[in-house]
Amino acid sequence: MAIVDQKRKVFGSIGALNVLNDGFPKLPNFDSFSSVNNGNDSTQFLIDLLNSLVGFEALKDYVVDTITYRLDQVEDAVKDGLKRELKEMVSCSINPSVPIWFQDVAGSTGVEIPVSKIDFFDIMKINPNTTNGGLIYTNVPPEKDSSDFNTYLNYKIQDPGSTESWGDATFGNDIVKIVFDDVGNTENNILTFKTNYGVQGGPFADKKLTDFNNDFIDSLTLFGEPGSLNSATMINLIIEELFGSISASSSVKKSKTQLKKEAELRHVMDCIIESENDVIDDSFFTFDNPTIGAIGREVENRSRGIVELQTCENLAVQINTALASEINSELDQVNNKSDEAKKVEESIDAIADAQASFAQSDVDKITVKTNFFVELIKKFTRIIMNLIVSPKFISLFIINHQIIYGQGSSYDGVIDFIKKNKKLIKNIVKIIRNIILSLLLKLALKYLSIRLRQKFADDEIEKGKNYISIILSYLSVPPEVLAQIRTI
Repeated sequence: MAIVDQKRKVFGSIGALNVLNDGFPKLPNFDSFSSVNNGNDSTQFLIDLLNSLVGFEALKDYVVDTITYRLDQVEDAVKDGLKRELKEMVSCSINPSVPIWFQDVAGSTGVEIPVSKIDFFDIMKINPNTTNGGLIYTNVPPEKDSSDFNTYLNYKIQDPGSTESWGDATFGNDIVKIVFDDVGNTENNILTFKTNYGVQGGPFADKKLTDFNNDFIDSLTLFGEPGSLNSATMINLIIEELFGSISASSSVKKSKTQLKKEAELRHVMDCIIESENDVIDDSFFTFDNPTIGAIGREVENRSRGIVELQTCENLAVQINTALASEINSELDQVNNKSDEAKKVEESIDAIADAQASFAQSDVDKITVKTNFFVELIKKFTRIIMNLIVSPKFISLFIINHQIIYGQGSSYDGVIDFIKKNKKLIKNIVKIIRNIILSLLLKLALKYLSIRLRQKFADDEIEKGKNYISIILSYLSVPPEVLAQIRTI
């Protein structure tokens, strides 16, 4: 039986089950679900499965749970994955020393990096002390003593010629020293990185390159200031990624050239995220005419601060940053996880309602609100990957890039960076996708078990689990994720 027929059978069975149980009406034609095809998009299949079981409330439960309780798990998994990938990249079966030219010793030149080579989103042009800057940066008041590397770096480049160290605020000791030289136009503004790791006679003389990489990663935070509410940072990222609210704001107003670079990055990242194949060839980095046209429309819309939703007719939606600022202020008053979960739910509902308010009819409002949760879950992986290609991690990547390919070596923008580091990017994508899939799968099986328990005995529940396992195996879901079915 073709996978499209298997999917129809699954959704048809769920529809019948909902009808048999009180309070669950029939669903519309299941061909309306975008996953009912012969494709292998396991994320979309699980989203549609949840939507068919319960509706958008199940999707909201997933979003709230992930944002409130799971981001630490995501951060730990991503950092562990980065350590493994960098070790494999630089070690070549040995444990290399830190090159002399990178050490903080007399005569060494260090790793020199133009600011433009690590700041793909132009965030270093945003003042942290503005309203919009407060949505991008965390732990702003300490400035160069900030525990958020992006904040530290922003203030670092405001003070040319001075030398400060990074690491003590979060890791307990200085890992790298940085000096910024303002030597002309933006392209020539240079950050120079040096380390005392491996310096003979110093406190870290026995430290190797892998030690440096691991300690640097441990000194960074994925979602902002250590100990802060990750949910506030994540909600800001969601509003920017889905609506481009910060980019389009009057105080930021990114150029169309910059917006085009970011749109191209989103396209490439989506291709990598959606691909079940480990091989990333040149087709991922080339744009056909329809894609070029779509990128052009996206750039035009983002420059106007709108996003188009596909309903009966194109629906222009605009969410300004005032809503994000209001959400941040309310979350600042929260001091426990229970209250945080409640406030996150209210905040996500507020964003969804704001999007739905642009629809004309009550029926369309429900569809548009559901669309918000669907698109958000689909873009979770990309939102987190945007953090991986932000200055805090790119700084470390380019240090290793120069150590591997030669001092002074670089790349031509973010697309070229991904192309030259495609194995690293693909493997980190897989780590994040597996977590997202695992959480989606657990929630889908939870609701499936509830529905089955209302009508059938436990042996039928097991059959239901096995049935879903078969479908997911067609979709190339990792075996370790499938194994979790048996524990639920």
